[in-house]
Amino acid sequence: MFEMDQEAFRYGITPVENAFLTDYLPAAKGDFVKVYLWALMQAQKGLDTSLEETAQSLFLSVSQVEAALRYWERRALIVKLSDNPPRYRFYSALQQAMRQGTPLETDGSFVAFSENVYALFEDRRKITPSEISLAWEWVEDLGLTQEVVLMLLSHCINQRGVQFSLKKAEPLAVRMKEENVLSPDDADLFLRHEQAVHDGARKVLARMGKRRLASEDELALYHKWVKEWGFDQMGILDACAETTKGDPSFKYLDSILNGIRSRSSARTGEQVKQQLEKETTLKEQYMQVFENFRFKTAPAVARRLYGQWLQLLPHETMVLAAHLFSRSGGTLEDFEALLEDWKKKGLTAESDARTYLFKMREENTLLRDIFTACGYQGRPTEKDRLLLQKWRTMGMNDDLLLQAASQAKMAEGSKLAYLDKVLAAWHEAGITDVSQARPASAAKRAPTRQKQVSAQGYAQREYTEEQLALVSEDLIEEVRRNRG
Repeated sequence: MFEMDQEAFRYGITPVENAFLTDYLPAAKGDFVKVYLWALMQAQKGLDTSLEETAQSLFLSVSQVEAALRYWERRALIVKLSDNPPRYRFYSALQQAMRQGTPLETDGSFVAFSENVYALFEDRRKITPSEISLAWEWVEDLGLTQEVVLMLLSHCINQRGVQFSLKKAEPLAVRMKEENVLSPDDADLFLRHEQAVHDGARKVLARMGKRRLASEDELALYHKWVKEWGFDQMGILDACAETTKGDPSFKYLDSILNGIRSRSSARTGEQVKQQLEKETTLKEQYMQVFENFRFKTAPAVARRLYGQWLQLLPHETMVLAAHLFSRSGGTLEDFEALLEDWKKKGLTAESDARTYLFKMREENTLLRDIFTACGYQGRPTEKDRLLLQKWRTMGMNDDLLLQAASQAKMAEGSKLAYLDKVLAAWHEAGITDVSQARPASAAKRAPTRQKQVSAQGYAQREYTEEQLALVSEDLIEEVRRNRG
């Protein structure tokens, strides 16, 4: 007899109780709320709408609409009256609240579960129907048993207090599902581990000087450190010492543990402690080397390069080489080439390297005098030093070498080649002294030098940094020349 104009219907209102907004809406998914409000409007206006039409109007699938209606059935706000065609009856949210938690529900399992949840919290906290329904989803949607869910709720009460948020506890229920927690024994084992996570997180906070409960994010990090990364509690607590270098926090500690994990297999307290001590020593050592260079290097790069260089030479020998570079301004490539050269020569011990440097300095000094005497322009090289050593094995002393060099001054072509021929001829003639050389007049004009230290005497000398510095430029120049 009477009907509402459709345009007027669009401008009407659908009353929604505040009890629905406060007790049910916060825990519901957005699509579920859409279906409830749309269906409520249809019911209040007495409209006959099918599931397909509802789904089309809300841009949802029929299965999504059916899932939403089942959700509100569990919350006792609607009851399914028939299956074919599907018909539903709405009940007042306020009415359900006044029934003190006894839902108008035909599912005996849900009723029993609800009573157990209410008994768990007793009068310490008011549990809303939406919270019970959320916990029931862990049974229906996640497949956990009722007993396991009740054990989970009891665990959360003990760990987080009776006012904990069931919504924030849901990730824990999901993790129980993922780890296939099926029986009460499984749950007991799982929750004892969670207890250890809470206790461990509290100890970390105490170590950082923070007196409070751990947040959900902090608990998740601690769980990762133990479950995924394999650290024990003492390993985590020992790593806390590194957080004093910045603002102590779980995020900072996470980066420290991740670094330890990536650099070593240390996981227990003693292993982590030893690893950190080793890294502290390593840092002091590579800083001792790099402080001699005239350029800045990122700590991570310095640590990596130092580790590579330790495969070539020990620390003490490396420091000696770095001191030489501090005066010459060589590059990292020059430095590494020098270390490789010393390793090839067997100069691994610092004392051997110092002996080699002093000998190099003495030989280069003499070679410069020889170069001046014969009019040769150039810097002494390793090849020249080998030639000098050859002449010395022939019994030629420094004065005789200088005498021969003065004769080579007027020679055409290579001065050193001519000098080598002269000395070979003298050696064959048995000349071992300036007085035996000819011409005699040249011998009288030849410069004299103090007696050369024998090769056996080198290792018995102590050499100052100033003495070693004299050879640094020759050393770097030679390294660069060899590198091409």
